[in-house]
Amino acid sequence: MLRCEGLRKSYNGRPVLQEIGFQLSSGAWALQGPNGCGKSTLLRLLAGAEEPDAGDIRIAGLGMREAPQRARQRLSYAPDESPVYPFLTGPDLLDFVSMAKKRPLGADVVGLIDGFGLRPFMGVRFSNLSLGSQKKLLLCAAWIGEPDVLLLDEPSNGLDLASRDLLAEHICRCSREKTILFVSHDTDFVAAAEANVLAMEDLSLGIESRNSN
Repeated sequence: MLRCEGLRKSYNGRPVLQEIGFQLSSGAWALQGPNGCGKSTLLRLLAGAEEPDAGDIRIAGLGMREAPQRARQRLSYAPDESPVYPFLTGPDLLDFVSMAKKRPLGADVVGLIDGFGLRPFMGVRFSNLSLGSQKKLLLCAAWIGEPDVLLLDEPSNGLDLASRDLLAEHICRCSREKTILFVSHDTDFVAAAEANVLAMEDLSLGIESRNSN
């Protein structure tokens, strides 16, 4: 469902990613590597949040260059830090994502809202929410529209233990039909999500097809 080939990205002439290539089927995949090796940059490129200097990205067979809007509708991305305007509330964010994807909130999203205990905070502006509550809302938004591919940057950061366990269980269950690629240094969370580990250093060796089965 997720394929990239020949990805390159540099900042101010400094190469960050060079010739990244891989293909992932359905399953949960944990991207790991030392700080500064380009994990978050790779997720941003895959999500279409940044343009690569070179390379091809395909989401469920749709090219990010040839059909960017259709490709983005098949994926979701939750960054580590909140990009949401501080004056917005949780419902504002969820309504915006729902409108952009032209899909209503599904039962899984409602289940996450309740499971994360977000109901009492839905009318609170993002600027007044804890980092944990902001993270929970970004994760809820990521599941809107039943995406084929989910890209999550350090999804367990800032979560309380109960929410962390709920998210790991949700990833494990949803990965039977979806491709879920997430960055995480949390080995316990990776194990609880039953995720396959991908080392950044192995992704610059060219296209490699990986199947969780």
